[in-house]
This record gives sequence, C-alpha cells and structure tokens, in this order.
Amino acid sequence: MILERFITGRFMSYLLVLFFGLTGLYLLIEAFESLPDFLDAGADFFTVSVYFGLISLRIIYELSPLIILLAGLVTLVTMGKSRELMALRSIGISVWRIYMPILASALLLSMLFTVMKLFIVPQADRAASIIMTRETGQKARSGIVAEGGRLFYRGRNSILSAEILLPDASVLADLEWLFFDSGYELSSIIAARQGRYEEGRWVFSEGVREEGGKSKFFNQLSVNIDLAPQDLVAVETPVEEASASQLLKALLRLKSLSLPYHQQETALLSQLFYSLLGFTLLYACLPLVFFRVQGGAALGLVLGTGTGFAVWALWNMLISMGKTGALSPLLAVMGPHLLLIGAGIWTRKKFQF
Repeated sequence: MILERFITGRFMSYLLVLFFGLTGLYLLIEAFESLPDFLDAGADFFTVSVYFGLISLRIIYELSPLIILLAGLVTLVTMGKSRELMALRSIGISVWRIYMPILASALLLSMLFTVMKLFIVPQADRAASIIMTRETGQKARSGIVAEGGRLFYRGRNSILSAEILLPDASVLADLEWLFFDSGYELSSIIAARQGRYEEGRWVFSEGVREEGGKSKFFNQLSVNIDLAPQDLVAVETPVEEASASQLLKALLRLKSLSLPYHQQETALLSQLFYSLLGFTLLYACLPLVFFRVQGGAALGLVLGTGTGFAVWALWNMLISMGKTGALSPLLAVMGPHLLLIGAGIWTRKKFQF
C-alpha cells in the first residue's frame, strides 16, 4: 500500500496544480468579457469575487477530463524521467500495479465531478446569473421554468403559471392565468385543465373564470390574449443550461406525448458520462508514456494530450449528432468511451515494457 499511496499522492499533487493553473487561465478569459460590465456598474470586489467563484465550478467540471488525463500522464512521465519506473520494474512491480492507483483515483474523481454537475453546478450557475443581472442591470427574462418543470411567466398585464405540454408552447396544462388592469388591480382569473393556442386566440378547456367577484365554470372558453406561444418558448431553459432534473422532466413529458426527445436525452446522458472521459482517456493513453524505450516519455505525453483534444472534438461532434437525431443518444454518448476502452486494450499490449 505504500507504493499505491506514493503514486496517488504524486497524481493528486499534479492534479491540483493543473486545476489551479488551467481554471485560473479560463477565469482570466472570462474576466476580460465580464469584468468591464461589473466595473461600469460599480460592483464591489466581494460581489465580483463571489460571481467568479460560482462560475469556476462549471469551469472545473468542463476541464475535468483533460486535467485528469494530463495529471496521470505527467505523473508517469516524471517517474520515468527520474528512473523511478525503471526501479519499480526491476524489482518485479507490474505495470498494472503502477497504473491502478492513477486509474482508481481518476474513476473516483470522475464520479465526484458528475455528482457536482448534477447537484451543485446548476445552482451555482443560477446564482451567478442572478448576480450578473442584479449588478449590471442586464434585462432579466420575463419568466422562468422552475426546477419541477413548471412555467411562471409575467406578461405586460398578466401572470401565468402552467405546464408546457408541446415544445412550441402551443398547448398548456394545469394553468392559472391572472389578469390585471391599468391600476394593477386583479381584474380576472382563468384556471383550466388545458389551454391551446388556435388562430391567434387561446382556447381553454374544463376550467373556471372569475371576474367581477363572480365565478363561472366552462367546458370551453376562447379568449384573445396579447401573449403568443413564441413568447413562452423563449423562456424555457435551453438543454445546454438545464439541470438533470429539468431534462428528465422534459424527457418524460415528450415521451408521453410521442414527440421527439433526442435533445433532452442526449443532454441528460452527456451530463452523466462527460466526466468519465477523464478515466477512459487515461486508460487508453497511459501506455503511450512507454512509447519507445529511449526518450519516449515526452513523446507519449504529446500523443496523450493530442488524443485528449481529438476525443474532446469527437465527443462534441457526436453529441451534436445525438441532439439532432442523426445518431442514437446512447451511442453518441457511449461511443467515445467504448472507443477509448478498445484503444486502451490495444495500447497496453503494444507499449508495455
């Protein structure tokens, strides 16, 4: 266990250095874009620091596969340059035993970053967006899709709460629509099981309308309201920004209506398996460090890094294909992992020493 602790400690030390370095560089780029807005608005240092601290969680998640890969490669390269690998092999330590602490650490870290993405990053991004809106005065959206998938929308003279059934928002369910007059006094309320937008008008089914202190039940009610479905569609959270619970809610809703759900399924699966790229990349690329016995470590590091960027580009291409329905979402997400595992089996046989 002493050897395993030594290799794990070396791996984690390089991982921390890379995380601070690359995340700091990424934040510097973000600062060039966002900092002028904060300075123009007169935001204080603490608020700006909190904002960049919140968005750094998303940056760490996005960089995690590459940083895990680089930390593992650098660990073996430095051990090779100092002849530590040669000494370990000379006393009968297997290559697999050298790999295992790095791969086990990479797997645990990948799972940790996945959990962070599912439960922490969406809330941090939401809080960062609130800070940006409040401090810089950027116009907020008129509505919001809550965590459970329910829409809350504030119109010019009304407030709507409903479930969006169809992606184009032309059909709503379980809706409550409150209307106000010019003096912001409540003028009427419509509550209905369903609302459908037809020929420029909203048609409500099975509900009640309260107006002037009187309530009237209806089976169908047609009302001309200055609010079109496209106004509501603009509110719904894009799949790239949605949390796992929002995506799952939308996925189940679209499945129940027999509507296309490729975007939601692909985005959900990518959140679950993106960080795992760090583990599978290491599995495929660690043997490259032993490429050619003489002076091959640096070349192996270059090849491993190049492989990481190539797989990242492949991942984005397949995810785009999955979202458009050109490829099965499951195949789009798992394809790079299966390719890397196969490559890892081949490279282990090819570059052992």
